[in-house]
Amino acid sequence: MDKSEISVAILTNNQHHAARDKQCLVKLNVKSIQVFDDPEDVLESIRRQDVQLLLIDATVRSMTGSACLRTLRKAARTTLLPAVMVTPESQLQSVIDAIAAGCNGYVIRPYSLQTFERHLRMAFDSMHGDSIESAQLETANELVAQGRFDEAISEYNELVEEENEATIYFNKGMDYLHRQKFGKAILAFNKAVALNSMYAEAYKGMAYAYKGKGDEADFRACLDKSAAILAMQDRLDELKELFAEILQANPDAVNPYNTMGIDLRKKGDYVGALHAYTQALTLTPNDENLHYNIAKACIFSKDYDAAIGHLEQAAALRQNFEEAKRLLAKLRAKQYDSLGGSNGAARGPSGRDGLAMDS
Repeated sequence: MDKSEISVAILTNNQHHAARDKQCLVKLNVKSIQVFDDPEDVLESIRRQDVQLLLIDATVRSMTGSACLRTLRKAARTTLLPAVMVTPESQLQSVIDAIAAGCNGYVIRPYSLQTFERHLRMAFDSMHGDSIESAQLETANELVAQGRFDEAISEYNELVEEENEATIYFNKGMDYLHRQKFGKAILAFNKAVALNSMYAEAYKGMAYAYKGKGDEADFRACLDKSAAILAMQDRLDELKELFAEILQANPDAVNPYNTMGIDLRKKGDYVGALHAYTQALTLTPNDENLHYNIAKACIFSKDYDAAIGHLEQAAALRQNFEEAKRLLAKLRAKQYDSLGGSNGAARGPSGRDGLAMDS
């Protein structure tokens, strides 16, 4: 982070806090500092790309800082702007809510200059991809601008042929959040956003390289891929917010992924439910109710073979698991039309340590 090249916006209704933050930024030789007390005003600066880093206080215009950040992210559609909460709020729920809203750092007042600088640097740096990949993306974009489309496509292909690890880092962030390792959670979520955005930008750049060559089909195909990746980012943000809500309601939950899976399955999001249940398995792999829940999500997705496998595991883990056995019998007999009557039959955990069953 070259502080002499960035502009920072401070969003607060507390003039004492504003003065303290501005004083520290001056000491850090930040290029430009603006103070706002209204989210609407800072939103215009964000849209004009006049701001490279945003500091948000605990409350702004009768909103919590987290609610303010969430509103700004949705209005500006810019998840890549680093935003750091600088707040006296240290309660667990406040931190979780800020992370769910998409903060890239969390500084608790009063703070030292060293702590302040470290958090700002981490927030800014973590929003950018690997330096080699970033340089390659920049090179590819320059080649497009120069009309060297084949060379640009080759550079873009080298970037996108690697697996997009955004989901891997996102899952790490969820795990850190569950274990209350908030600093690591923020860094993992930031990495997920940076990687996902890089892939989306690479496909978009490749699209315009194909357009330059007059290849309309590949132009549209690459634009579709870019849009799909950006849609995945929105989906991950929604999952993160739901997970945070579950943790806020029950910070001591043994396996919040199971609760998340149940919520998503009931909303009809079977893909999201399966993702949550798969994560849940890493925490409690021998819980028969969890295998039952996964089987139900598989049934709704019409993956009957996978459903049978999980029901067999559920029945093996608890000999008197009659709901699982009845559902398993119907699947083996391929009585798919009658599955609806069995889906809501089971309720309650199997024992003291069992997870909730999806009903």
